[in-house]
Amino acid sequence: MPFHSGYTAVTCAACTGPGTVGPALQDALRPVVRASTGGVLVGAGCLAGCAGRPAGPVLLVQPCDGERRPTSPALRIGPLRTGADVDAVTAWLGAGDLDPALLPRHLVVPPRRRTTTG
Repeated sequence: MPFHSGYTAVTCAACTGPGTVGPALQDALRPVVRASTGGVLVGAGCLAGCAGRPAGPVLLVQPCDGERRPTSPALRIGPLRTGADVDAVTAWLGAGDLDPALLPRHLVVPPRRRTTTG
């Protein structure tokens, strides 16, 4: 996957309770996104039905171009359960090559296939 000039990273703000890496993820993402050329960090409600469970936060990353237009499908990453997961994700975002193959396999959620009815 080519280098992207920007991305939107959406974090699960619901998964920040005790026993999760949610607060560490938020703290680690802020400087990485701030240092990027076109990164935007957004906090949202529960992204994966994890509210109330200490499964760990999920991160959605939408690669985009300089005009903020999506350049590929959004990537669902997580749940993030350990400090090593947080380190891997922040290093991946900081490098700028948003190829999901560069993340640890247990963090990458395959995209859902769209089904059509009719």
